[in-house]
Amino acid sequence: MNGNTISVKDLQKILSSQEPVFILDVRPQSQRDEWHIPGSTHRDAYLQLNGGDYTALDDVMAPSHTPVVTLCAAGKTSLIAAEVLRKKGIKAYSLEGGMKAWNFAWNTAEIVLPKSDLKIIQVRRAAKGCLSYVISSGGEAAVIDASLDPEVYLNLAKANDWQIRYVMDTHVHADYLSRTRELAAASGAKHLFIKDADVDYTFTPVMDGDKINLGQTNIEIIHTPGHTQESTSYLLDGRALLTGDTLFTDGVGRPDLKANRAEAMQKAGQLYNSLQRLLKLSGDTIILPAHISKPVSFDEKAIKGVLADLQGSLDLLQFSKEQFVEASLQRIPATPSNYLTIAELNKKGVFAAYQPSELEAGANRCGIA
Repeated sequence: MNGNTISVKDLQKILSSQEPVFILDVRPQSQRDEWHIPGSTHRDAYLQLNGGDYTALDDVMAPSHTPVVTLCAAGKTSLIAAEVLRKKGIKAYSLEGGMKAWNFAWNTAEIVLPKSDLKIIQVRRAAKGCLSYVISSGGEAAVIDASLDPEVYLNLAKANDWQIRYVMDTHVHADYLSRTRELAAASGAKHLFIKDADVDYTFTPVMDGDKINLGQTNIEIIHTPGHTQESTSYLLDGRALLTGDTLFTDGVGRPDLKANRAEAMQKAGQLYNSLQRLLKLSGDTIILPAHISKPVSFDEKAIKGVLADLQGSLDLLQFSKEQFVEASLQRIPATPSNYLTIAELNKKGVFAAYQPSELEAGANRCGIA
């Protein structure tokens, strides 16, 4: 904490350590509905605070002896809110940069497979629900779908005495700027991607059915087109499956990005075929997706599913191909305005001229339920 403000890093530490904190979100309801910090309290006070009406916070009942963190979109209105609360004798701090800065907050959860030295760290971007993975075996590590600064993954590897040997993406992402190329350069790791992926940079190609050795673990490459043409799933020792945006714990990937209706229908058919292929795996396969459709709590509980359970709970996985295609197209949510720009930048592999905090703002909408 610095004076009347608190940094994202410091709030992240408080939440990670389960220390008491009262987070007061003063944004308009529409912004709150888009994305938020789990456990925060909301007061739609934006217009009143900016209009000089400070009675909007009169009914805020913060727990005694608990610091209050005020939150808005960019950290300006929350300064007003914090000042109003301090005048009431409440210890209050404004979150620096607001939700745009909170976009980069993260936490982790671990997945340990019994009778295996395979360790999986799920790295979760709290605001957007983006999930990346550091997997390790025998002192070697691979990073999949890096969405944060390379230092995050380098520090996790260093803390566990792992050497990052491979980095890879499950597909060309549209909701965040991939940091995989940066991580490859920073770590010296080999950058893997499915052969014929339509990107403008060089990588080490892998093919459907290939098996990559990582310590005592093997990673099987399963090409699962549909969400995008290059979408790929990674099967770890036949027990855990990194599904990218092909299969989520609460839905499946949307097939319409950069596609007209006819192309979306074709991609939905591909997605159905890919899902049917995955459903042939063992029912106890652990499913580890690249996203969840809501903000992530600092609870250390891994976001995962079991294949048989998902097959029983997701109606899309029970449909015929014709039903699946029709339902998929009917359920597609609106496409965020930044998605096509992000996808194009990830195709190029260069985004130095852009501000990630601006492009990536907002929840992800890569799935349909």
